[in-house]
Amino acid sequence: MLNTRTPRLAIIADVRPGKVLLANSISAKSSKWYPLRDIFLIGSSKEYSSELLSDALSAIPLVSSIFSIAWIESQRLIDRKLLDGGIDLLAFAKLLFAKPTPTDLAACWLSLANKQDLFRIRQNKIFVRSQPELQQLRQARRRQQLSIQIKPESEVFEVEQFPAECLAEADRLVLSASESQPGDSARIDLSHLRSFSIDDPCTVEIDDAISIQHSADGIHKIWIHVADPHRLIQPGGCLDLEAQRRASSIYLSHRLVPMFPIGLGSGPLSLSPGSKKAAISVAICLDQNSCIVGIDIVRSWVQITYALSYSDADELIELAPPQDADLAEINALLLNRRLWREAQGALLMDQPEGRFIRMDGRPQLEITEPGCSRAMVAEAMLLAGAAVANWAKEHQLAMPFRCQAGNQSLSPDQLIELPAGAVRWAHQRLGLGRSRLQSEAAAHQALGLSAYLQWTSPIRRYNDLLAHRQWLTHQNLIEAEPLAKELINPLLDKLEQQSREVGQISKEDQRCCLLEWLESLKPKLIAQDGVMLRWLREDQNLALVRIEPWALELPARLRDPAGPGDLLKINVQEVDPARDLLHLKATIG
Repeated sequence: MLNTRTPRLAIIADVRPGKVLLANSISAKSSKWYPLRDIFLIGSSKEYSSELLSDALSAIPLVSSIFSIAWIESQRLIDRKLLDGGIDLLAFAKLLFAKPTPTDLAACWLSLANKQDLFRIRQNKIFVRSQPELQQLRQARRRQQLSIQIKPESEVFEVEQFPAECLAEADRLVLSASESQPGDSARIDLSHLRSFSIDDPCTVEIDDAISIQHSADGIHKIWIHVADPHRLIQPGGCLDLEAQRRASSIYLSHRLVPMFPIGLGSGPLSLSPGSKKAAISVAICLDQNSCIVGIDIVRSWVQITYALSYSDADELIELAPPQDADLAEINALLLNRRLWREAQGALLMDQPEGRFIRMDGRPQLEITEPGCSRAMVAEAMLLAGAAVANWAKEHQLAMPFRCQAGNQSLSPDQLIELPAGAVRWAHQRLGLGRSRLQSEAAAHQALGLSAYLQWTSPIRRYNDLLAHRQWLTHQNLIEAEPLAKELINPLLDKLEQQSREVGQISKEDQRCCLLEWLESLKPKLIAQDGVMLRWLREDQNLALVRIEPWALELPARLRDPAGPGDLLKINVQEVDPARDLLHLKATIG
């Protein structure tokens, strides 16, 4: 085993004083010599057969929830004064396996050698970290993550603090927003359309709105209006570069970390009601099969007629008053479009989703129920992204296209045998590749689209802002040249990495809230209803389960034999926020 920054498994082919020769397998050709000090010996042919050692080369690290069991067992041994100091790898593996095989030993070693907090290794001995040590590590990591380190390695910016230059520029733009700006006179006035913005009540950055335009020939245009930050934001200016560094706004449980200074993002850039606002509007015509047959993209003026919450919009769609039936008509058109995407293989997951927010510093679980207005708004945004992607593809314009390959792990016949809903969706998600940004259009399997880009959140997501800029420069509406593929690709790679880091920060924030919330409920916790979705590690009885009352999907160890779709009773066995520890056990029920 080579103990490097990226640990890997290997077979020792030969030994000389102070160094060894490694091979990837028993029959493989040898590689170069390595210092003996970099080697951690897992097992030898004196103890195990060559076949077992060869099989161990395919070992993978243990999942974190299983690995933490070793820490719990270590603590119990320490409390009973049966463990003092370091232990060897075999003794460590026996904390998890009755009779560890070379593959088990290799999996344990990979878990230890990869980034983890629970144990440290010194001179081929494994030492368990104490709870105070872990608490200090966790706190340091959370502070680091919440500083959003997505700039070059030497640079970090604080989540709530923009550079002074950016704040001064934002203040200047807020004051000058009511003045005439370049290109204002050429905008198409669409303020006569009845426009609806629909958001959660807490939303302050309002990116988009929708309208419908009727014509005498019966062909309806669905308008998707999107905020136009480029009316004020200069490409390459300090605000643009800071937004690029941040990549997106982040909605944490306790605060918003905006991509633009909040006074600007929630002020003149937002499509808030009360006055005409600058937008880029996309008009789309659908045929009777819900295929896109026409698209117009214009810089516009819009005025929001109704700023609605999702519950308000649900009510307006349901009632469909004759004097105000626009929203119900839009909903009907987009519902058909949604069915069209489903026929193209789109993965549609309508289920409640749990998310934590902090109220007075305490985490609270909020469950978002699916509704017709949420589905309608999502479909409108996807429609705009698909339409602009098709336009860009036709005009051979490099864009931040969002693509996703499909590689189903189960056949259609196998999928249809699974219970519909959460269980089937879990297996379908497993077969999807990771979505990625690239400069050429390609299919997005999960959305059922042949081409797609994100277009409707330019205040909150830099990908969308970049897509707007490519269109604006292509149309000679701002003074710059559109980026060619060879120039846009490095930027897309950077944005992709930043977006993943931002996503990890959000996941860590939600994880912290979950553990704190469960700890606060400890005296009142009872078994929760759940369903087994799929196996994570069947050999270790570890499964992904959905806890219905919480609308959360979490790993749990199964006590009873079970399969996908089986109903469960799920108990919280142990929770400790300081150790980042959650241990769930499930039984058939």
